[in-house]
Amino acid sequence: MPAKKGNTPDKIKAVAMSIFLQYGFQGTSMQQIAAAVGISAPGIYKHFDRKEALFSALVDPIIEKIRGILRLTESEKDEMFQHGQTDEVWDKDKTFSETLDFIYENFDAMKLLICCAEGTKYENIIDRVADYETQIVLRTLPDLREKGFSIPLIEEETISLMMRNQYRTYVEFIKNDFSREEANIYIKASSAFFTSGWRTLFGF
Repeated sequence: MPAKKGNTPDKIKAVAMSIFLQYGFQGTSMQQIAAAVGISAPGIYKHFDRKEALFSALVDPIIEKIRGILRLTESEKDEMFQHGQTDEVWDKDKTFSETLDFIYENFDAMKLLICCAEGTKYENIIDRVADYETQIVLRTLPDLREKGFSIPLIEEETISLMMRNQYRTYVEFIKNDFSREEANIYIKASSAFFTSGWRTLFGF
């Protein structure tokens, strides 16, 4: 198939996004994407040498932004703990609002990560985010005990499993294509549920 004039990597990525979202990474072929773009299979490989490279081009910018959000949230929590502002740690309204804004500005790429990444290095990304959060908790609890907080000893596996369940619950609004308004209501309700449990477990 001859290449159509004006085809660019950006057009390839736009078409690939739509097909990956419909069929998932494993159910999509480079030939399928090339045909939808209107170029030959060798033509698409001039821009992306592997299907994995094309998928990465779609999600890597989002991954970097997610890492930035996580680092900022971690830094803010550390500062709150340093100042004894433990109640503020549980106040997530501002964080959730900003995170939802980010998600809905990049909804297709987020859905690609959450729902369509099986078979890629991004598979189970939500569990990895939860594991990152778990490590922050495990690092913070001894410091809080030294500050005089009476926090019971809790098995790492318990915290890990609960954190994974929390994050898996959070992303259901992406899987179910909630509107921004519906997601806001859902996230606030989910957060209230999990926050109450964490506070009872940790005692602060």
